[in-house]
Amino acid sequence: MMTKPIEFWLALCAGVLIVIERHREKPMLSRAAIAGASGCMGASLAPDFALWTGRSETIGVMLITALGYLAMDIGTAVISDTTLWKRLVEKRLGKE
Repeated sequence: MMTKPIEFWLALCAGVLIVIERHREKPMLSRAAIAGASGCMGASLAPDFALWTGRSETIGVMLITALGYLAMDIGTAVISDTTLWKRLVEKRLGKE
């Protein structure tokens, strides 16, 4: 992992800074946690992204880090939407 070129690490840092900036209304600890999770996701998925798309890991780490928080936000919002889940279960059980 530490054998990546400097461009990879700069792209990772840029992605993390974008995430921090996008969450400026939140407390710094929350911003750091969100940015850290996005950075870890970007660094770990960049090789697979590069293999899957035929693009460089540097592009992958930037995109996954900067946009990965959106996927986490959307996923968290959908999972925590109890009203939605209740309606889906009721619909599935035939209760409308």
